[in-house]
Amino acid sequence: MNWFISAGSRDPAPVQLFCLPYAGAGASAFRHWPDRLGPDVEVLPVQLPGRENRISEDPRFQIADVARAIAERADRPYAIYGHSMGGRVGFEVVRELRRTGRPLPLRLYVGGARAPHVSAPSVFDGLSQVDDAELLRRLEAGGGLPAGLLEHPELVELLMPLLRADFDRVDGYRYRPEAPLPVPIVAFTGRTDQAVTRQQSAAWREHTAARFALRELDAGHFFLHDALPALAAVIRADLRAAVGGSAPESGGHRMPLGDTGWSVWRDALLRSTGFPADGLTLLAAPRAAAAADELLVTGAGVEQFDKEFDEAVLASARQLTDLAADPLLREAVTWQNRGALPALDGLVRGGAEATRNVRRRERERALLKYWQRYCGKNETVGFFGPSCWVTIDPDLPAAAEVRPGAALTRRRWVWFESWALAAYAERIGADPAVRRWWAPRLAPHLSLAGREVLRPGRPPVPLSPVEAALLATVDGRRPARDVITDGSIGLRRPEDGYELLDRLVRRELLTWDAALPVTPHAEEVLRQRIAAIGDAPARAAAEAGFDRLCAARDAVAAAAGDPDRLRTALDALDETFTELTGQPPQRRAGQMYAGRTLCYEDTSRDLDVVFGAPLLNELAAPLAVLLRAARWLAGALEEAYGAVFRELYDELRAEAGDGPVALSDLWFLVQGLFWGTGERPVDAVAAQFAARWADLFGLAGHPSGATEVRLDVADLAARVDEAFPPLAAHWSNARLHSPDLQICAADVDALARGEYTVVLGELHAAWPSFDTYAVTPSHPDVERLRAALAADLGPRRIRLLYPTDWPRRTSRVAESLAGPTDRQLAFAAAPGAEEDRVLPTVTLTVHDEAGRLVVTAADGQRWPLTEVCAALLSTHAVDGFKLVAAAPYTPRITLDRLVVARQTWRTTVGECGLATVTGDRARYLAVRDWRRGLGLPEQVYVKLGTETKPCFVDLSSPAFASLFCTMVRAAGRDGGDEVTLVVSEMLPTPDDAWVPDAAGRRYFSELRLHIVDAAEPELAR
Repeated sequence: MNWFISAGSRDPAPVQLFCLPYAGAGASAFRHWPDRLGPDVEVLPVQLPGRENRISEDPRFQIADVARAIAERADRPYAIYGHSMGGRVGFEVVRELRRTGRPLPLRLYVGGARAPHVSAPSVFDGLSQVDDAELLRRLEAGGGLPAGLLEHPELVELLMPLLRADFDRVDGYRYRPEAPLPVPIVAFTGRTDQAVTRQQSAAWREHTAARFALRELDAGHFFLHDALPALAAVIRADLRAAVGGSAPESGGHRMPLGDTGWSVWRDALLRSTGFPADGLTLLAAPRAAAAADELLVTGAGVEQFDKEFDEAVLASARQLTDLAADPLLREAVTWQNRGALPALDGLVRGGAEATRNVRRRERERALLKYWQRYCGKNETVGFFGPSCWVTIDPDLPAAAEVRPGAALTRRRWVWFESWALAAYAERIGADPAVRRWWAPRLAPHLSLAGREVLRPGRPPVPLSPVEAALLATVDGRRPARDVITDGSIGLRRPEDGYELLDRLVRRELLTWDAALPVTPHAEEVLRQRIAAIGDAPARAAAEAGFDRLCAARDAVAAAAGDPDRLRTALDALDETFTELTGQPPQRRAGQMYAGRTLCYEDTSRDLDVVFGAPLLNELAAPLAVLLRAARWLAGALEEAYGAVFRELYDELRAEAGDGPVALSDLWFLVQGLFWGTGERPVDAVAAQFAARWADLFGLAGHPSGATEVRLDVADLAARVDEAFPPLAAHWSNARLHSPDLQICAADVDALARGEYTVVLGELHAAWPSFDTYAVTPSHPDVERLRAALAADLGPRRIRLLYPTDWPRRTSRVAESLAGPTDRQLAFAAAPGAEEDRVLPTVTLTVHDEAGRLVVTAADGQRWPLTEVCAALLSTHAVDGFKLVAAAPYTPRITLDRLVVARQTWRTTVGECGLATVTGDRARYLAVRDWRRGLGLPEQVYVKLGTETKPCFVDLSSPAFASLFCTMVRAAGRDGGDEVTLVVSEMLPTPDDAWVPDAAGRRYFSELRLHIVDAAEPELAR
């Protein structure tokens, strides 16, 4: 009896994959899988009876027979894939293999299959009971028939007995509970699958005691055909890791970056814009620019210039008026700043012909700043900056495979900012009936030592016996009502205990609140805190208010796609919040990246991309040069800061005499070295770093007017070794660097053909940029990312516990991939402490161990001092990675096919002369004259020293010229004539945007990678 269809003779593969088909299908459903999975996977489609070459047999089969056949054929590590009906068959096969004591598979892959225990109705239920016509109709309506099958009546007639037998099995299936399988399960779900929902696929996690992953593919029920490249890439990478014993814990999540000695994560992030790239060309006015240049050069053509300028201004007004009415743009602005909507309304009401008074110009400039951002910035924010996780596949022969979905975004979700939930928790906690159920805890940066509390940088606080006894009892888990009744404290009355708790809170020794984390999980935690309130009326009131708040947020989420409805929903949420908390619905007014509002939206782009070997092979050599430099920078920072740490330690050691040096004292002193206004170690290192690059590039030897420096990496090898010699760093983050790569290609086909250039956006040296809630919620298997990061950076990493007022610290950007053994360093009062992780600096000591400064905890755990300061060092590594120093002009610099520095001009507000020019016409001529003097391209990015981000400017556009001059004027007013003005060429240009949507529009993007150093210095932990 032939159970398997072989792909023919080939060299033995290290792993076998047994494939079980969907209802009505045979082994040929997997005929394209061997080519897609490659030579390292032997694909063995299971030929069930009654189909194809076994069509003469009874189509009914027994699970035990299938299990026996697989067990007898499996002669090496193997996995099982089952699609639809085959998913549940595969599950029962594995359970049978376990019952009979046979070797189990490495993985169970299930595609388009409801979890076994799920009994919710499906469009395919009951098909065994209907007539042939109804069966086919329902299969077609539910997407359960392969495309084109009904066009072949003779084939349908042949398959009908098989379909009926298979749907007899589907309808007759009854799940019987057993222990979860000790086999990892990977479930695949089709985004547009009408038969099996994402939730029904996610429910497979209940059936494994090992790892579970859910992967979503952009296809319907038959994604094993329609999305095979993406499906095969995931399975191939996962099997390679599994069969090599290299689960994420040992490096299977990475692939070599050529022969450079570096390795790159297989998971990568593609950030993109939410508005098409050609939106930046809408306001271009080449005819007005040509007329202005003619006037400036010859002094002639005033009438022609005035005509072209007036027409350009009117055309811009029409474009901006149309944009102000555009629902998609209005939705984006509504999310960012509802206060700007009246300006858009005013533009629409006035129309393009409105008088160009001060208000009209201000409104146009406000709109233009939003527009250039939405079209040009890859910011990973909302639907106007969607990102998606992509795969790096070394076996893919093309540079990329790209599949845009039907929509711009695949998923959208709305989170509360944690400060808003903390405000609600504070309000309900004002009720003693609620607060007595909150668990008090010692402030995380403090430590109880007998009859006193140790504080960083301040004298200890003496305690009375009862205060000391109470602080010894609180643990952050026991509610206050239980603490105050503890007989060891010696309180006479509960009222005395509550008063004592309040007094210790006022003295800033204790926290007694809901203890919410500064992460998106704050909502879940608050829900748990409320549920734990033992007073029924108080709990009901707290739940009712929280339900109202969440319902208002859900109404915001439901308003996606409708700007007017969104505005109403956000206003209603504000009103509900203020009614419930008594607080305003905003904080930190005017600050950027401050989590000012109550909630925010994140999205994932409706796009599937797999990048292949050609792209990585092209980039390996030039990236290796950058990574060598990043390694040197991390080591140089360790040396520079280590020397200063040593000086401060020696001073403290001398003061302490025979006593230990407290980390809290050293920590207090080193802050000025990182954040002070004086000269810091990082400044000298960064200057040396840029100087080494200048020597490497040979910038001094190039003509002053050179526009580009092109270098062959192969010719640079010896000079790279000299410029950036090996310099080991012993702090964990130093092993991982994260470049942002902007690929320039005309379209997807050009990218696949290899017609592209790559531009380095930034290189985040020594910074795991995936470790943030801004991006991980959209990943299909966050636990895989967490395990991968722990594998690369090691266990027991130190994470800072940031105070509430820390700049740019919000729940959205908080770290999301903390490992199970990571610890929290508490150096000031801060929310989010976890009792089992927190390390107050006052409990840690610093000592010299064989010439290295080591931090030791009370339980004996040890870390290098540089590891404890890793987060601070990483911040300066990112800031210090600048390839060129501040020169008046820098040409474009290209290593092989990687542009590592754009053409750049540096000047000041005073030197440019634009701050004092007034009037649209005069400003336009001044900008054109300034552009001509510097030799600038028409489309540039400008960065003023008073601004946080660069801004796109089309120098041919009167509207952009007015905006630019206004920005320069404001910078001069705020900072004076010496405020820096940096201008860089636009690269990629709109013609270089390749990320498509379903309608063929193209968007800017950047590919963010995690690249790991193969050299693994020993960490003294």
